[in-house]
Amino acid sequence: MKKICLLLSIVLLFTMFSGINYNDVYAASNPIVKIGLYYGSTAQSQIAISADNGVSYNAYDAETSTYSTVYNSGPGQVVNIRKDSYFTGSEVKLTPVASTAGPTIGPYHIKLQSTYNTYDNTIKVISTYKTKGITAYPVYTDAGWEIWTGFYIDQATAQAAITEVKGNLGQVACSVVDKVDTRICAVDSNTGEIIFMYAAAQKLMRGKPAADEDAIIIGTGKLNTFRGQVEFFRKTGSDMTIINVLPMEEYLYGVVPNEIEAFSNPEALKAQAIAARTYSYVYLNKHAAYGFNLCSTTDCHVYKGKSSESPITNKAVDDTKDMVVTYNGKLAETLYFSSSGGMTEDSVNVWGSDIAYLKSVEDKYESGKSYKYNWTLTFTADDLSQKLKNYNLGTVTGMEITKKSEAGRPIEIVVKGTLKPEGVKITRDKCRTFLSLYSQWFTISTNADVNIEVNGEEQKAPLSQVKVVTKDGETKISDPGEKVTIVGADGKNTTVSAVPTEYYFAGKGWGHAVGMSQEGAKGMADAGFTYDQILAHYYQGTAIELKR
Repeated sequence: MKKICLLLSIVLLFTMFSGINYNDVYAASNPIVKIGLYYGSTAQSQIAISADNGVSYNAYDAETSTYSTVYNSGPGQVVNIRKDSYFTGSEVKLTPVASTAGPTIGPYHIKLQSTYNTYDNTIKVISTYKTKGITAYPVYTDAGWEIWTGFYIDQATAQAAITEVKGNLGQVACSVVDKVDTRICAVDSNTGEIIFMYAAAQKLMRGKPAADEDAIIIGTGKLNTFRGQVEFFRKTGSDMTIINVLPMEEYLYGVVPNEIEAFSNPEALKAQAIAARTYSYVYLNKHAAYGFNLCSTTDCHVYKGKSSESPITNKAVDDTKDMVVTYNGKLAETLYFSSSGGMTEDSVNVWGSDIAYLKSVEDKYESGKSYKYNWTLTFTADDLSQKLKNYNLGTVTGMEITKKSEAGRPIEIVVKGTLKPEGVKITRDKCRTFLSLYSQWFTISTNADVNIEVNGEEQKAPLSQVKVVTKDGETKISDPGEKVTIVGADGKNTTVSAVPTEYYFAGKGWGHAVGMSQEGAKGMADAGFTYDQILAHYYQGTAIELKR
């Protein structure tokens, strides 16, 4: 745990998302939120939409919160929503292509005659056109309904086609409709027939189930179902952004079971619901630039809609309705993660921000059996050299943890290479993310490690970092290709590489370790702690309040 389009102006985006600081002001109870399902790199060129009893497609006026009906699909009818752009193939199966890649369908059209008041009025006229050999379709615009024909690849082709159109229909008024990147159209997925084109610039296109009990089905089959409505928005030069529009509490129904197992102790589920709700309000404007509030991935919360819901987790959401975590009267940043390994981390050691309620606490109730609780990873020197090429190290020759937090996590690592023998420093959260490690709590060893005694204490270190005594005196061995035979105290010979060729990471815990451990919360709940006690443990000094 990435559409239908609508033209949304900069002014409208500003109106929708500005003027509210959710850290200082609690929103109205259970507000409507917009969740980005597909956007940016996951934006869609076309997508199937349906509902058991049909979908009502509407033009939504954000300023007045009113809807104007555009089209009502039939029960189970699958409508393919696609961008008005360049494609190859048939109307039933199209493949998006660049304008220079030989498209057979394009975003230029011919407008026929006048503007109409209703969809039905256009259908009557379109039927008469069809008898004369012209395939046309209704178009919803800000000024009313229009009738267009054709999907031409450029303006010249559309202009040339006007002669044929007039030859079939007589001297009707015709004009070329230029390419506009924000248009979308709805197509019957079975026949390929254009149901309607949406070309309004001042209203958002939304689809909602015709029956209240239904959910929107996005894609083929019923695995991806969503409560509320689906909004189609296309930014200039982009594929379609697909947005789920629904009340906050219903959004949380589709979040909680994807963040924590539904079979967990009910008190842990309640703690998760409150943490997810609070986090959602804190970051409600995170994706304003894309025209929605929150996304459906780990960048916000993992959200999979109604198809992922569980009655048990829905009850946890309902039982904690409107509850949020606060610190000194403001919403707290309720970060959470999978498991800590026995101790959470201070936020200052991860992101550099010193947050009073995100301090390191003991996490002794974790089971120790969860996914990636204990983990190991191996990297060759070549692997590391490639992964760290942006540091201009050359070939990696050494890596050492030089500082640890009070909890025991590395907060500074020095990596050395042939081009930078002095090394570069990796600090804080980058100690985890620079190699996409599962957590920030780990040790590093290598295939060149030897046991040495420092101040009476035995330690391990790569051979290249210590001085060795040979018949010629003290020296350092740093040739990456050299092998050295070491005679141990027991008289046994061991051959090791002078410079490490393999690096071993042994760690525990999964995630950034700041805030609430989900494994710890489950363990605390099983030990008899209540949801408020769990939250108070991980977010020290906070309170639980009803959102007002």
